[in-house]
Amino acid sequence: MLRGLYIASEGMIARQKAQDVLASNLANLNTTGFKADRPVFASVYERALYRVQGNSAAPIGTLSAGTLLESTYTDLQAGALQHTRNPLDLAIEGEGFFAVQTPRGVRYTRNGAFQLNAEGVLVSREGYPVLSERGEPIRVPRGANLTIGEDAVVRINETPAARLQIVGGNLTKDADGLFAGNTTPLAKPRLVVGALEASNVNLIREMVSMIEIIRAYESHQKVIQAHDETLNRAINELPKI
Repeated sequence: MLRGLYIASEGMIARQKAQDVLASNLANLNTTGFKADRPVFASVYERALYRVQGNSAAPIGTLSAGTLLESTYTDLQAGALQHTRNPLDLAIEGEGFFAVQTPRGVRYTRNGAFQLNAEGVLVSREGYPVLSERGEPIRVPRGANLTIGEDAVVRINETPAARLQIVGGNLTKDADGLFAGNTTPLAKPRLVVGALEASNVNLIREMVSMIEIIRAYESHQKVIQAHDETLNRAINELPKI
Protein backbone atom coordinates (compact mmCIF):
# COMPACT_ATOMS: atom_id res chain seq x y z
CA MET A 1 0.00 0.00 0.00
CA LEU A 2 2.87 2.35 0.77
CA ARG A 3 4.11 1.61 -2.73
CA GLY A 4 0.94 3.19 -4.07
CA LEU A 5 1.70 6.35 -2.09
CA TYR A 6 5.19 6.50 -3.55
CA ILE A 7 3.92 6.01 -7.11
CA ALA A 8 1.32 8.75 -6.72
CA SER A 9 3.81 11.16 -5.15
CA GLU A 10 6.30 10.56 -7.99
CA GLY A 11 3.54 11.40 -10.46
CA MET A 12 2.71 14.63 -8.62
CA ILE A 13 6.36 15.73 -8.57
CA ALA A 14 6.73 15.02 -12.29
CA ARG A 15 3.60 17.04 -13.14
CA GLN A 16 4.72 19.93 -10.96
CA LYS A 17 8.06 20.11 -12.79
CA ALA A 18 6.28 19.92 -16.15
CA GLN A 19 4.00 22.76 -15.06
CA ASP A 20 7.11 24.87 -14.39
CA VAL A 21 8.28 24.22 -17.97
CA LEU A 22 4.93 25.33 -19.39
CA ALA A 23 4.86 28.38 -17.13
CA SER A 24 8.26 29.43 -18.53
CA ASN A 25 6.88 29.06 -22.06
CA LEU A 26 3.92 31.27 -21.28
CA ALA A 27 6.16 33.87 -19.64
CA ASN A 28 8.01 34.12 -22.97
CA LEU A 29 4.93 34.31 -25.16
CA ASN A 30 6.01 37.71 -26.48
CA THR A 31 9.80 37.16 -26.40
CA THR A 32 11.25 37.59 -29.90
CA GLY A 33 12.83 34.41 -31.25
CA PHE A 34 11.98 32.34 -28.16
CA LYS A 35 11.71 28.56 -28.60
CA ALA A 36 9.34 26.60 -26.37
CA ASP A 37 10.46 23.67 -24.22
CA ARG A 38 8.50 20.41 -24.10
CA PRO A 39 8.45 17.99 -21.12
CA VAL A 40 9.22 14.30 -21.65
CA PHE A 41 7.81 11.78 -19.16
CA ALA A 42 9.20 8.30 -18.53
CA SER A 43 8.44 5.36 -16.26
CA VAL A 44 10.63 5.06 -13.18
CA TYR A 45 10.99 1.37 -13.93
CA GLU A 46 8.71 -1.49 -14.93
CA ARG A 47 8.46 -4.88 -13.27
CA ALA A 48 7.34 -7.97 -15.17
CA LEU A 49 4.31 -9.72 -13.65
CA TYR A 50 3.62 -13.46 -13.92
CA ARG A 51 0.69 -15.74 -13.08
CA VAL A 52 2.10 -18.70 -11.19
CA GLN A 53 0.29 -22.01 -11.64
CA GLY A 54 2.02 -25.00 -10.14
CA ASN A 55 5.56 -25.13 -11.45
CA SER A 56 4.97 -22.72 -14.36
CA ALA A 57 4.58 -18.97 -14.60
CA ALA A 58 2.81 -17.19 -17.46
CA PRO A 59 3.62 -13.51 -18.17
CA ILE A 60 0.62 -11.22 -17.73
CA GLY A 61 2.24 -7.83 -18.36
CA THR A 62 4.23 -5.19 -16.53
CA LEU A 63 3.65 -2.85 -13.61
CA SER A 64 5.22 0.61 -13.54
CA ALA A 65 6.55 2.19 -10.38
CA GLY A 66 5.39 5.65 -11.43
CA THR A 67 6.49 8.40 -13.78
CA LEU A 68 9.08 11.12 -13.68
CA LEU A 69 10.03 14.09 -15.82
CA GLU A 70 12.92 12.47 -17.68
CA SER A 71 13.99 15.50 -19.70
CA THR A 72 12.87 18.46 -21.77
CA TYR A 73 13.55 19.23 -25.39
CA THR A 74 13.37 22.50 -27.31
CA ASP A 75 10.84 22.91 -30.09
CA LEU A 76 12.79 24.63 -32.89
CA GLN A 77 9.78 25.26 -35.09
CA ALA A 78 9.90 28.78 -36.54
CA GLY A 79 7.65 31.46 -35.13
CA ALA A 80 5.51 33.85 -37.15
CA LEU A 81 7.12 36.87 -38.80
CA GLN A 82 6.35 40.32 -37.44
CA HIS A 83 7.15 43.11 -39.92
CA THR A 84 8.63 46.19 -38.25
CA ARG A 85 10.17 48.06 -41.24
CA ASN A 86 13.26 48.69 -39.10
CA PRO A 87 16.27 48.01 -41.39
CA LEU A 88 18.26 46.51 -38.50
CA ASP A 89 15.53 44.02 -37.58
CA LEU A 90 16.33 40.67 -39.19
CA ALA A 91 14.58 37.30 -39.31
CA ILE A 92 16.06 34.07 -40.66
CA GLU A 93 14.03 32.11 -43.18
CA GLY A 94 14.33 28.40 -42.44
CA GLU A 95 17.09 27.04 -40.25
CA GLY A 96 19.93 29.05 -38.79
CA PHE A 97 21.04 31.18 -35.84
CA PHE A 98 22.84 34.50 -35.48
CA ALA A 99 26.13 34.42 -33.55
CA VAL A 100 26.75 36.87 -30.70
CA GLN A 101 29.67 37.35 -28.32
CA THR A 102 28.69 37.06 -24.65
CA PRO A 103 30.76 37.04 -21.44
CA ARG A 104 30.30 33.22 -21.44
CA GLY A 105 31.61 32.87 -25.00
CA VAL A 106 29.93 32.72 -28.39
CA ARG A 107 26.22 32.00 -28.21
CA TYR A 108 23.48 31.76 -30.83
CA THR A 109 20.05 33.33 -31.16
CA ARG A 110 17.05 33.70 -33.48
CA ASN A 111 16.36 37.16 -32.10
CA GLY A 112 17.46 39.56 -34.84
CA ALA A 113 16.50 42.81 -33.10
CA PHE A 114 19.86 44.50 -33.66
CA GLN A 115 21.03 48.06 -33.11
CA LEU A 116 24.20 50.17 -33.07
CA ASN A 117 25.63 51.03 -29.67
CA ALA A 118 27.47 54.23 -28.76
CA GLU A 119 30.77 52.82 -30.12
CA GLY A 120 29.21 51.99 -33.48
CA VAL A 121 29.17 48.23 -32.87
CA LEU A 122 26.23 46.17 -34.10
CA VAL A 123 24.75 44.54 -31.00
CA SER A 124 21.81 42.39 -29.97
CA ARG A 125 18.97 43.65 -27.81
CA GLU A 126 20.94 42.48 -24.74
CA GLY A 127 24.00 44.47 -25.88
CA TYR A 128 26.05 41.50 -27.12
CA PRO A 129 28.18 42.19 -30.25
CA VAL A 130 26.87 40.48 -33.38
CA LEU A 131 29.62 38.46 -35.09
CA SER A 132 30.67 38.32 -38.72
CA GLU A 133 31.75 35.18 -40.58
CA ARG A 134 35.27 35.87 -39.35
CA GLY A 135 34.07 35.84 -35.76
CA GLU A 136 34.61 39.56 -35.32
CA PRO A 137 32.24 42.31 -34.13
CA ILE A 138 30.82 44.51 -36.87
CA ARG A 139 31.88 48.13 -36.45
CA VAL A 140 30.39 51.08 -38.33
CA PRO A 141 32.19 54.44 -38.56
CA ARG A 142 30.33 57.39 -37.11
CA GLY A 143 27.94 58.90 -39.64
CA ALA A 144 28.24 55.98 -42.09
CA ASN A 145 25.17 54.32 -43.59
CA LEU A 146 24.68 50.67 -42.55
CA THR A 147 22.50 48.24 -44.50
CA ILE A 148 22.14 44.47 -44.31
CA GLY A 149 20.87 42.52 -47.29
CA GLU A 150 18.78 39.38 -47.56
CA ASP A 151 22.00 37.51 -48.31
CA ALA A 152 23.38 38.54 -44.86
CA VAL A 153 25.98 40.83 -46.45
CA VAL A 154 26.70 43.94 -44.37
CA ARG A 155 27.24 47.09 -46.44
CA ILE A 156 28.69 50.34 -45.17
CA ASN A 157 27.95 53.26 -47.48
CA GLU A 158 26.83 50.71 -50.10
CA THR A 159 30.20 48.92 -49.97
CA PRO A 160 30.28 45.26 -48.77
CA ALA A 161 32.19 45.18 -45.49
CA ALA A 162 31.31 41.86 -43.85
CA ARG A 163 28.82 39.03 -43.76
CA LEU A 164 26.81 37.97 -40.76
CA GLN A 165 27.77 34.65 -39.23
CA ILE A 166 24.70 32.42 -39.51
CA VAL A 167 25.07 28.82 -38.41
CA GLY A 168 23.25 25.56 -37.99
CA GLY A 169 24.09 22.54 -35.88
CA ASN A 170 23.21 20.56 -32.80
CA LEU A 171 22.37 23.34 -30.34
CA THR A 172 20.93 23.24 -26.84
CA LYS A 173 19.27 26.05 -24.95
CA ASP A 174 21.54 28.07 -22.69
CA ALA A 175 20.79 30.93 -20.29
CA ASP A 176 18.80 34.00 -21.38
CA GLY A 177 17.11 32.12 -24.23
CA LEU A 178 20.39 31.80 -26.13
CA PHE A 179 21.78 28.56 -27.58
CA ALA A 180 25.16 26.84 -27.37
CA GLY A 181 26.75 23.84 -29.04
CA ASN A 182 28.65 22.65 -32.09
CA THR A 183 27.83 24.60 -35.23
CA THR A 184 28.60 24.75 -38.93
CA PRO A 185 28.23 27.88 -41.11
CA LEU A 186 25.28 27.92 -43.48
CA ALA A 187 26.33 28.42 -47.09
CA LYS A 188 23.29 30.34 -48.32
CA PRO A 189 21.26 31.78 -45.43
CA ARG A 190 18.21 33.84 -46.29
CA LEU A 191 17.10 36.82 -44.24
CA VAL A 192 13.93 38.87 -44.09
CA VAL A 193 14.95 42.48 -43.54
CA GLY A 194 12.64 44.68 -41.51
CA ALA A 195 11.01 41.79 -39.67
CA LEU A 196 11.40 39.79 -36.47
CA GLU A 197 10.56 36.20 -35.66
CA ALA A 198 7.97 35.94 -32.91
CA SER A 199 8.02 33.35 -30.13
CA ASN A 200 6.81 29.92 -31.27
CA VAL A 201 4.80 29.49 -28.06
CA ASN A 202 1.16 28.73 -28.87
CA LEU A 203 -1.08 30.10 -26.13
CA ILE A 204 -3.93 27.62 -26.72
CA ARG A 205 -1.60 24.61 -26.81
CA GLU A 206 0.14 25.65 -23.60
CA MET A 207 -3.16 26.23 -21.78
CA VAL A 208 -4.54 22.85 -22.89
CA SER A 209 -1.33 21.15 -21.74
CA MET A 210 -1.53 22.91 -18.38
CA ILE A 211 -5.13 21.75 -17.90
CA GLU A 212 -4.13 18.16 -18.72
CA ILE A 213 -1.27 18.29 -16.23
CA ILE A 214 -3.49 19.79 -13.52
CA ARG A 215 -6.03 17.00 -13.99
CA ALA A 216 -3.29 14.36 -13.81
CA TYR A 217 -1.94 16.02 -10.66
CA GLU A 218 -5.43 15.98 -9.09
CA SER A 219 -5.81 12.29 -9.99
CA HIS A 220 -2.61 11.48 -8.10
CA GLN A 221 -3.92 13.51 -5.16
CA LYS A 222 -7.08 11.42 -5.07
CA VAL A 223 -5.00 8.23 -5.09
CA ILE A 224 -3.05 9.48 -2.07
CA GLN A 225 -6.29 10.41 -0.29
CA ALA A 226 -7.71 6.95 -0.97
CA HIS A 227 -4.59 5.28 0.40
CA ASP A 228 -4.65 7.57 3.43
CA GLU A 229 -8.25 6.62 4.19
CA THR A 230 -7.46 2.92 3.81
CA LEU A 231 -4.45 3.17 6.11
CA ASN A 232 -6.53 5.07 8.65
CA ARG A 233 -9.12 2.29 8.72
CA ALA A 234 -6.43 -0.36 8.94
CA ILE A 235 -4.79 1.34 11.92
CA ASN A 236 -7.90 2.41 13.81
CA GLU A 237 -10.51 -0.26 13.00
CA LEU A 238 -8.64 -3.54 12.48
CA PRO A 239 -7.50 -3.70 16.15
CA LYS A 240 -11.16 -3.58 17.17
CA ILE A 241 -11.94 -6.83 15.38
